[in-house]
Amino acid sequence: MFCVECGREAELIGSVCKECYSKKHEIVSLPDHVDLTMCAHCSSMETPTGWKDVPSMRDAVEQAVESALVLAKDARVSDSKVTITEKDERNFQADIDLTVSLGGVGFDRRLSTIVRLKRGSCNECSKQQGRYYEAILQVRGPDRSLPEATEREIERMVQDRVASMRKGSREVFVSKIERVKGGLDFYFSTIQAARNIARELESLMCAEYKESSSLWGRRDGKDVYRMTYLVRLLGFGKGDVVELDKRLTYVTALGRGMLRGVDLMTGEERSVRLQGQDECALVVPRKRILDAVVVTESKDELQVLDPESMQTVDVRKPNGFSRSGDHIRLVKAKDGYFALSDSW
Repeated sequence: MFCVECGREAELIGSVCKECYSKKHEIVSLPDHVDLTMCAHCSSMETPTGWKDVPSMRDAVEQAVESALVLAKDARVSDSKVTITEKDERNFQADIDLTVSLGGVGFDRRLSTIVRLKRGSCNECSKQQGRYYEAILQVRGPDRSLPEATEREIERMVQDRVASMRKGSREVFVSKIERVKGGLDFYFSTIQAARNIARELESLMCAEYKESSSLWGRRDGKDVYRMTYLVRLLGFGKGDVVELDKRLTYVTALGRGMLRGVDLMTGEERSVRLQGQDECALVVPRKRILDAVVVTESKDELQVLDPESMQTVDVRKPNGFSRSGDHIRLVKAKDGYFALSDSW
């Protein structure tokens, strides 16, 4: 096929070759400068469709340049590479080499622009800086106390879950965490996030769950409510010894409303659905379980050294008992001494 403009035989766009077409039509262009607005708090990037998380400043500059390209009708970018040179902390030289396809013909172009960095505040960070919240998650321990180790565990779990939720929605965040008498208060940006995590804590830790609401104000002629979710934890956990149905039980797992453990007298595994806070009583917390040296061992019994009194005591082996060294975990209760198997 021959170009009607220059007469050369070549691939044609309509009736002209790409060289002649380029003389009359601008295939792709880029403004002299591109403004890039990034949040000063979370480093997200403002786009025509809203704020967007970006992995790095380089990625943000590349996306800003590619978004600023102006293409001819029916043209599309089939390949591109952006080279970035930092001129100063707020200005970047961006050179982009790209191939643009139009009518089955490829055009190679090299364009340049200056990307100007501006700082702003995204909607979510503006809310967070203003301590915005729609719901409070209150986590409490029994008897108005929550051990520091449990506080750290709960706080880490909540932060991890929020980070996971933010991957699907930037609207989710915790605007404030307060340590109050008896536990922690988490101020959530969305009701659904607070409720989901409250329900998860209830299920994983066999906790008591309550919810309430209070009138916050009016929006678009409708009442708007703030929610409060209360999660009250049990007074014990995995590794503690509790009294359950008048039987001493070593707790091996808690979750989904179930307590799993081992009867210290018989070695029998137990699985009990808890109906209320008063069914179990903590007898020996895990930090008070002793490490005892085995002196002698027979088929059914162990003789061990009580590390507190330095006296030898006889301990019956429960069913399924096993040990791998010269030490065992020893429970000292008012009902006597009990050996814990290494397999528990």
